[in-house]
Amino acid sequence: DWSLLQVQIKEDLRHKSKTLPLIRVNQLLILSNFATLRLKGFSIIDASMQIAHQWHEGNGNWFAHRVRALAHHYQVFEQLPVEKCGSSSNNHSWLHNESVQNHTREWLTTQSIGKVTPRNLQRSLNSIILPDLGIIPAKPLSIHTAQRWLIKLGWRRTVVWKGIYMDGHECSDIVKYWNDIFLPAMEHFEKHMTKYEGPELECVKPPLSAGEKEIVAYFHDESSFHANEETHSLWLQDGEQPLRKKGRGHLIHISDFICEATGRLVVHDSSGEIVKDAQQVIYPSTNGDAWWDSAQLLAQVKAAIAIHNELHPDKQAVWVFNQSSNHAALPPDALCAFDMNKSDGGKQRKQRDTVIPMTNPIAEFRGQPQKMTTFTGEPKGLKTVLEERGFDVRNLRAKCSPVCPFENNGCCMARLLSQQDDFANQQLMLEQIIKDAGHECIFLPKFHCELNPIEMYWGWCKHRYREISKPNFSVTKRVALEVLNSCPIEVIRQFINRSWCFMSAYCLGLTGKAAAWAVRKQKQHRSVSQQAMLEIESVLN
Repeated sequence: DWSLLQVQIKEDLRHKSKTLPLIRVNQLLILSNFATLRLKGFSIIDASMQIAHQWHEGNGNWFAHRVRALAHHYQVFEQLPVEKCGSSSNNHSWLHNESVQNHTREWLTTQSIGKVTPRNLQRSLNSIILPDLGIIPAKPLSIHTAQRWLIKLGWRRTVVWKGIYMDGHECSDIVKYWNDIFLPAMEHFEKHMTKYEGPELECVKPPLSAGEKEIVAYFHDESSFHANEETHSLWLQDGEQPLRKKGRGHLIHISDFICEATGRLVVHDSSGEIVKDAQQVIYPSTNGDAWWDSAQLLAQVKAAIAIHNELHPDKQAVWVFNQSSNHAALPPDALCAFDMNKSDGGKQRKQRDTVIPMTNPIAEFRGQPQKMTTFTGEPKGLKTVLEERGFDVRNLRAKCSPVCPFENNGCCMARLLSQQDDFANQQLMLEQIIKDAGHECIFLPKFHCELNPIEMYWGWCKHRYREISKPNFSVTKRVALEVLNSCPIEVIRQFINRSWCFMSAYCLGLTGKAAAWAVRKQKQHRSVSQQAMLEIESVLN
């Protein structure tokens, strides 16, 4: 009965898809599709041919035959056939040689705690251990072989730290922002961008109409490297524990941009040396550099815009930032209702003059200029500003304590004024600098680091940074800069494609684990294909 078998197949997919090999997962997906077609009235031949046409590029006859054989086996035995490929019965391993095993174990025990890695073992096996024993394999041993040897010899990859991440991925306000603002804007920008697609990252120019400019996207983020930062997991024997320094050590703070055109935002000379760099590196501490702030960010953005204009004078840039407090900084004279007193004067800062918005509830005051200081030069208070806009605030308190109720928009004078368009929709300093230069600026949704490819770039760099021994801070600084400059442009382009693939999945309505699964299926693509969507539907149905 295929209806009962389909339930069993779905249970296997739900609980075993993460642990089963890919070939077994594909077999279960094929069986699930086959069961669905049989329950819809398709004959055995027609159902197998339908699946063959979806999964196979040729005429599909042989593939359909194998589908029918797989379905028959599952119908009879209610389990997948035993996979005989890759049986280890005839495999030969040099580790079975007692001399190789003893010399390998001797090399491992001479390494200091935490310095054993599959890569180091691979290098030692190929260059020292096996040649000293007069053994020359047909092929050099791979890292995966070294990893398997470590496990067989008693080493385990051990995590030496713990962390917790609280996810607000699906919060209603965040979903609304990415659906209504972020994704439509990025979809529009992408139509005007050069893309690097496929396994070979082939350059695809955008089709531009007359008067349209090509767009280059720059993704920004900040990261920190610590002097005592080491790899979080080590290959250790039972009972071993590395002795590490308690503190994290001196701090290196990096703020940088990446793009598909150049990788990092830099200008090279004819010999390939970097002559201009948008990257900003500081060493903040009590007696060192000042801590990173909005003033330094704005200076960096101005320099980055100048570099873009030099590299791409005929192209427009879109600068992508996350929603940190530095990026949301307003000018010193910005309008802020909660910084104001109830009455005029007193200890409150002066705010810029404004124009009463056209959405003001009292129509007769709309569009009128409004000064934010009295005729004596003192800053106006909440009561005066609201009354000049036609509000009756005689029985309204100045501010709620400790905070305003979330669902109430008119609980106090400060909350009421803060809802006015000129107070609520002010241009950030970052936006103002970028738009004054003729470019675009957009902010990522919160809790969506997968949409910022520079996060993957940081991970790539930190993985290599942690593997290198750093005896002092001067070496630490040199290592950090070398690692940051070592990421190939092809890798950065793959990171950027992965972020665009997530955006494509969200545009198609996928969220959470479904989006992540679709992106994994489309590793060499910039968007999620219809085939991946069909496979998701087959799993869900």
